[in-house]
Amino acid sequence: MMTPGTSPGDLLAALGPGPVERLADLGATAPELVLAALDRWECRVDLIDLQPDGSFPDQPSARALIWRDTLLAAGAAAGRIGIVHQAEDLRPCDGIVSLSGFGHRWRIRHLGQVLARAIHADTRIILDLRKGGGGYPWLKARGSCTALASFRDGDAAVTRVLFRPGPVEGAGAGDEDWPEVAAGLAGPEGFVLAGESHSFIHRPRDPGTLVVTFDNLDIAMTRRADRKPWGYDFIERQGWSMLGVMAQGWTWYRDPWVWSQFDRLASEGFFARFGRVVFYGASMGGYAACAFAPTHPGCDVIAISPQSTLDPALVPWESRYASARGYDFTGRYGDAADGIAAAGRAFVLFDPHARLDAAHAARLQGPQVVHLRAPRLGHRLGSSLNQMGVLQPLLREALDGTLTAGRFHAALRARHRFPRYQRELFEAALGRGRPGLARRVAKWVLAQAPNATLARALRELESRDG
Repeated sequence: MMTPGTSPGDLLAALGPGPVERLADLGATAPELVLAALDRWECRVDLIDLQPDGSFPDQPSARALIWRDTLLAAGAAAGRIGIVHQAEDLRPCDGIVSLSGFGHRWRIRHLGQVLARAIHADTRIILDLRKGGGGYPWLKARGSCTALASFRDGDAAVTRVLFRPGPVEGAGAGDEDWPEVAAGLAGPEGFVLAGESHSFIHRPRDPGTLVVTFDNLDIAMTRRADRKPWGYDFIERQGWSMLGVMAQGWTWYRDPWVWSQFDRLASEGFFARFGRVVFYGASMGGYAACAFAPTHPGCDVIAISPQSTLDPALVPWESRYASARGYDFTGRYGDAADGIAAAGRAFVLFDPHARLDAAHAARLQGPQVVHLRAPRLGHRLGSSLNQMGVLQPLLREALDGTLTAGRFHAALRARHRFPRYQRELFEAALGRGRPGLARRVAKWVLAQAPNATLARALRELESRDG
């Protein structure tokens, strides 16, 4: 009899309830679950070919090839299956599974590079943790665990858990150091406002421009060596003033304390001191940049891959961000589609092929709103633009008021040389059942410059068809 919490149906329910667009099997441990996910969600599936010692092989391992052949023999579409055997090829996934793998048979600490590259705010990971193996404390320092099932493997007691990355309950990562760090960033002429789960940092410089940024404190304190809000150094180099609004975790700023601080700053004339005020953010921060625009009507807004709201009555199709479902988006500053109306000019950057992002962007309308489409660069559009070397020049133009749609699309031509974009084109062709087109894409890319990932993919495609 199967232990409750261990059947494919139970595990798909734990990964849901929303659709999973990209699932990863970590270590080739769960082909049966992968097949069930393909059937339910028609998702993209990657095998993360991480070896038990935490290394990646030079070529797909024998375990990975057996895993792929098992899926193909069961009828899985070849275009939906990929093998990742280099760390730089890791991509954010909605779900990751490792059954009787890392945390059970293999050391949990080897997952560090996976957590650094293959997760986003609402990634769900299912793993088996062996009692006494150190898995619980290692994971709980990086998020939260929910037990799904317990069973024995020989003499070992094992718990199957659902892990969600994020802040540790009761404290944000690096909380103890944050007041000192924040005071140093604000400087002697700035200020710091501290609440229970949010804080504001103001660094005054040129009164001509104030940039209001929205960021995640846990990311700043644990994933950035300088422990600074996003864009701090970039804004400093331009000589602009900055107001950084920091959230302790994925809060979507749904905290009345945050609202009251914006209200107070506006009523005291803080924003009016500056010639231009620009609200900037990406994803959760992009939502906030639009939502809080009414605190200074006429401001500029730059929102990258923003959500418009997570109110299920307004966006019933939004299936991501399960960690935010307890927040009330019906109150003040809850709908960015209302907030963006206060902007003097707003740039909304998004990938039209990222279905949910495009749906949110469609809600952000108005004659002052400029929609800038960046096809095949995904939800992490800001990261892609940064890797392409065009994010800072584009932001500089947006922040100083000179950015136009034409200049944006001219800069976006750099994606033709960007490996991620090239890989997306290749995978899109396979996903549409057009292997011939995928071959032409790969050969065109390889004629321009080396691309080890597409070279391997092309060899595999031609060997299967040969």
